[in-house]
Amino acid sequence: MTKLVGYIVGIIGILFLAASVKPVNALFVSYIPILKDVATYYLLGVGVVVLLVSIILLRRMSESKQPAEVPVYQGKNVVAFRRMGKKRRSR
Repeated sequence: MTKLVGYIVGIIGILFLAASVKPVNALFVSYIPILKDVATYYLLGVGVVVLLVSIILLRRMSESKQPAEVPVYQGKNVVAFRRMGKKRRSR
């Protein structure tokens, strides 16, 4: 459910970016007349910021899904659990 929020925010950001393009902006203005008074570079800026927020949300949500412990097997039997440390990022 929490990843869904990140995807919805991303789609909203893409819509703002699309609204900053002239042909699409004309289509959006026909449905939402208040956009006629908004400059396209404001829409572009808002779209970029919203997309960055969605990327941050999705990255944080994927990191929190890391299991705290993993099983250690000996044959088919679980003999212990190993604690997982923080995931190191490769550069």
